[in-house]
Amino acid sequence: MLTLDQILLYLPAVAIIIAIPGPDMLMSLSRGLTQGKSAGIGHAIGAGVGIMAHSLLAALGVSALLTASETAFWVMKLAGGAYLIYLGVLQWKHADATATVAAKRAPLVVIYWRGFLSNLLNPKVALFVLAFVPQFVRSGEGTSSPFVQMLLLGGIFSVLTMIAYSALGMLAGSVSRWLAEHPKAMRGVNRSSAGLFVASGAAVLLLDRRQ
Repeated sequence: MLTLDQILLYLPAVAIIIAIPGPDMLMSLSRGLTQGKSAGIGHAIGAGVGIMAHSLLAALGVSALLTASETAFWVMKLAGGAYLIYLGVLQWKHADATATVAAKRAPLVVIYWRGFLSNLLNPKVALFVLAFVPQFVRSGEGTSSPFVQMLLLGGIFSVLTMIAYSALGMLAGSVSRWLAEHPKAMRGVNRSSAGLFVASGAAVLLLDRRQ
């Protein structure tokens, strides 16, 4: 189990990290704006599960390969960056779609998997989890094994991410109906989101292991 001191130190740090804008936050907002509250929540859940997967990989030592192997890091960076750029291009192609049409083209299960993959394939998230979460692992009497602590800390990170990004998606979803009635505004949101996705993908491709 985790100690009270661990939790009290960990929660504020995680809250600050979650509040920093990134691709997953952007995509939750974008899904909510263009496809409604359910879509924003679907992406948030996918991103949260992705963080849990990163925590499991870090606990198993798999994520350490990214710091030890240039090839592994390069492959993951290429996959993650290319996937974000692909989502940006897809968003641009559907820039003229209304919220209803967009939702039909992207079922919630697809939105969930896109959220999961965009997080899982981002090497920056993997490196961050590997560097950040172990700092809160404790040893000594009354503490669980490091593996269990990593999973518990990762679980907290995952759940808080789901809650925060779901709230953002729901907030954005509250104006989705208005956007559906204003095609020009919808097109602007879609194209802005597409540009930010592509920029995020490019940033991942330029990522250095030392960052």
